This record gives sequence, structure tokens and C-alpha cells, in this order.
Amino acid sequence: MHCQNEVITAGETRWYKNNKTMKKNTMLLSIFAAMFFVSTGNAMAESHLFTKDVKIVKRDAKKVEVRVNQPNVGILDVELRDKEGVLIYEGEIKGGENVATQFNLNALPSGEYTLNCFNNNFWSSQQLAISNGNIEINENSYKESLAPKVEMIAINRFEVSTVVKNVADMEVIIADRAGEVVYKGYLSTASRFNLGHLPSGEYSFEFVVADKSFKQFVNVK
Repeated sequence: MHCQNEVITAGETRWYKNNKTMKKNTMLLSIFAAMFFVSTGNAMAESHLFTKDVKIVKRDAKKVEVRVNQPNVGILDVELRDKEGVLIYEGEIKGGENVATQFNLNALPSGEYTLNCFNNNFWSSQQLAISNGNIEINENSYKESLAPKVEMIAINRFEVSTVVKNVADMEVIIADRAGEVVYKGYLSTASRFNLGHLPSGEYSFEFVVADKSFKQFVNVK
């Protein structure tokens, strides 16, 4: 995503985020560490063809292997949620080339699920389904984003750049140090922001994609 439109922020906009209370289920999932060799491909438009930094591979009827194809991604938090957003499993996997983690999903009933992997600098999401005791991976559902970068291009003017895969848009929220929102919009609308009309101080840029948010701070003089 990239757009040359510039937003001049002025005034005050209040924004309240809805808090979701989700019921947490406990599941017995077997996790095994394994080693493998990564094969890379050419980036293409369709998500099942471009190179994924987190690759889910079917290993058995209800077993999958999560491969991390990025050497510098670090440790990733992992969440498995059902179609309603209920958290089924949470844990960690080690990032780095030649590392894979297996998940035994035999305890799960038929239904649709989403596997999210993330840390402060990275997020990926992929959908899978279990039907008649068999798991199917929706390759085209894969989405990925690195933490956007906010760079000062002039005094109190900032430009946002992103590295995403299969992500159509990303919400951006600018707030002052007290948490009061001064701008809320989408990067498809604007990626350059003039904060010169705001009082001096520290402001946060929060970028939201699905259930993941990235945050970066800037100073207005």
C-alpha cells in the first residue's frame, strides 16, 4: 500500500475501541520441534504462490507443521481461534530459517479456524478448516505484515511505508500522549501526515490489521 495524499490533522476526534471478551478454551495440543530446509519461490499476486514468511504445511489428517521462513523474525506468539474468535490455543514458536513446529489438532471438532503468528514487528494470519476428520489449509487466505515505518520527511511532516502481503488496507490512528485521538483513517487514503497544526509533544501512530496493532511514536515540535 502506498499513497501520496497528505492529511493535515486539526481538531479532536474521539475514538473508542470496543473491548471483546472471549471465552478461553483449554486444549491438549502436542507440539514438536523439527528441522527442515527452506525452499523459496517467486513472489506472485496469488497468496498461494508468493513467498510466505510463515508457511503452514499439512503433515497428517489433523496435523500441521508451521515453518518460519524468515531468519530475523525472532520468537513469535501463536494463537489459534475458531470462527467466532474464541481462543483455542496460545503459545510461542521460535523464528529462524530451518525451524518448524508441529501441531496435533486431533482434539479439535469440525469447523473453521485461524492461526495467527505475531510479535512487535511481524504479523501473519491463515485460515484452515477441519471437516470429516481431515484438515484443509486455505492457501489464499494468508496475510502478512511487517511493522509500518514512520519517517519524518520535513518538520512535523511524516510518511508511512509498509511491507505487506495480501493485505488490502490498514487502519491508522494518531493520538496524543494522553490517548486522545486526533486522526483516524486508512493508509489507502493517505500515507503522508502533516502534524504542524497540533500542539508540540509526543504522538503515537497505531496501525491496525485484523486483531493486530503496531505502534510507533513521533515528536511534534
